[in-house]
Amino acid sequence: MIYFLVNNNYHMLDVFEHCKNIKKYDKSLIQVPHTLSVLESDENFTNVLTYNTPFSDIKSYLNIFRIRKTESLIKKTLIVNPNDILFVYTEYEVLNQYIINIFKKAGAKVYVIEDGGLPTYLTYGVRNDSALPFKQKIKIFCLKHILGYRFVEYLYYNKIVFPQINEKYIDGVILYLDVNIIRNIKKYVIKKNTKKLKLDTNKAVYLNEKMYTAYCSLEEYIQILDNILLNMSQKFEKVYFKFHPRETEENKRLQIEIILRYKNVIIIQENTPIENLLEKYDARYVFSFMSAALLNVNSLGAIPVYIYHLYNKMSENNVFKQIDLILKQASYKFLDSYKNIGEVGFTSTLNDCKHENLNHLLERLINENP
Repeated sequence: MIYFLVNNNYHMLDVFEHCKNIKKYDKSLIQVPHTLSVLESDENFTNVLTYNTPFSDIKSYLNIFRIRKTESLIKKTLIVNPNDILFVYTEYEVLNQYIINIFKKAGAKVYVIEDGGLPTYLTYGVRNDSALPFKQKIKIFCLKHILGYRFVEYLYYNKIVFPQINEKYIDGVILYLDVNIIRNIKKYVIKKNTKKLKLDTNKAVYLNEKMYTAYCSLEEYIQILDNILLNMSQKFEKVYFKFHPRETEENKRLQIEIILRYKNVIIIQENTPIENLLEKYDARYVFSFMSAALLNVNSLGAIPVYIYHLYNKMSENNVFKQIDLILKQASYKFLDSYKNIGEVGFTSTLNDCKHENLNHLLERLINENP
């Protein structure tokens, strides 16, 4: 059985694409919802299992009864065999790590598939740069010594916490960009087999991101947003604005005040991932800071435009300095200015013919020794 473990709608986009490539295998879906439109059933899957995470704020890590109840449900409903394979799209969710541990205990194989976002590449290319803050130490103490989750590790980089699982629990990481990694995990590179769209060069999309949660203040972000929309509205006939799925109503109101200043900026009302809306809105350029969608739209024929380097608040941040290295390894050409789009975007690296699709890789993984 092939299992897919997902947390959000972006993961599901890849899952459905992968399902097309591995039709001959029995497949099951495991859902741990974050921003996910939960499925009750689907013709692609023999089983669809849903588990709500008990891990949220720091108090939840001490709610032993709720955590054990979730563990009990998983043990009763998730039957894993040694010849099964689990594809998981992120390690950051602690319940994902618990499920990974179940697969490894059963002798099954586990592979991380990057979820289209640069944070995956970032966390595979850096080490801790300082000691964990006190609150995070409490969390990891609860996980390791009270719950017995010995497999949990935390990467703390540039004052941002990334939960990770110990490397021995992962048989390999599957990437779309052939970049260097420093974790002791085997690397595989695959390509996406998606249909290219014909898109209008006079239209662009801006994908909003919650940069103010880690990289700048809300006030600073509002000023940056104003600058972005000013420049994009002058360059393109139509600019579509898409809110982040976890944006609060209060912060939306602040951003709408900026959007209304520009007559050719149109808000996308759908909560659907931009990958599913790109053909409808027909925009050739997609702008953002490090959204997961930027890598995904490239395979659809759109041009991803990273803009963090244009703003000192982001470009001087160590996270974005590391992202610079990743994108340069992938032969990405950065935007010079909003007025001169030029040859911005990736070369053929993302769809290199030497890279196999998931179906061909899976054939190798099944026969490969752990």
